[in-house]
Amino acid sequence: MKPARVIAIASGKGGSGKSFLTLNLAEALSRMGRRVVVLDADFGLANIELLTGAEPEYSISDVLAGKCDITQTLIEGPGGVRIIPGGRSEPTMASLSHGRLSGLINAIDVLAGDIDYLLIDTAGGLSSNDLQLVQAAGELLVVMTPDPLSQADTADFIKALRGHCGIQQFGILTNMTRRQREGHTLVETLQQRLDFEQDLVLRHCGQVPFDQDVAKCCQNFQSLLEVRPESRTARALQMLAETLDRRRISSPVAGGMTFFLEQTVNAGGM
Repeated sequence: MKPARVIAIASGKGGSGKSFLTLNLAEALSRMGRRVVVLDADFGLANIELLTGAEPEYSISDVLAGKCDITQTLIEGPGGVRIIPGGRSEPTMASLSHGRLSGLINAIDVLAGDIDYLLIDTAGGLSSNDLQLVQAAGELLVVMTPDPLSQADTADFIKALRGHCGIQQFGILTNMTRRQREGHTLVETLQQRLDFEQDLVLRHCGQVPFDQDVAKCCQNFQSLLEVRPESRTARALQMLAETLDRRRISSPVAGGMTFFLEQTVNAGGM
């Protein structure tokens, strides 16, 4: 059985458009025939369900409380994407113990044979939940915008992940760009901020341009890929999905669901 690819999508802080990109990248992959599940890991302040306009009956907290199993939380998203809601207004979910986080991943593991991709929309920043999820995922995409604060936060975020988790390879996704090849320039600048450390690998996975229609689609709970498939943003997302899908992961187990569980346990030191 081909292992599921587990990709954490993170950022140094909020406001980078990370949740929008996660949901739309998932939809683009799904429209290519891939089986995709999104885990909204901003536990307690989940955004993915807000973007879809859904009002889920169950969330991750209900799974951890034993009220339901993981399959009962799944809600249908755009283009056939399935979403595991993170829940809202649940402060106890903001910092899960290693045991509870392990239980969460164990619950998700039952989906392993039924999906090709698990995309994890992290909370953004350096919470204990995010550090464990990022460290355990097979792949990592860091979202950065042209905003100077975003650039500075991204550099600090990468330094922290490198120091705390030992991660040396980072996929960079530049968002809200306004000029051709601006994303490439941003990644070059980021590399300079990081002093061109030899064992650090930054891979620019693509840039997604600023688009006024994005906000309109979000406000109306519409799929950009469905209502504006020819827009520059939609085309960029489709290209990103195709590039990501073509990429071969270095290890046949990296990103697999059981591997994800094992790595999470190791990351938590249990």
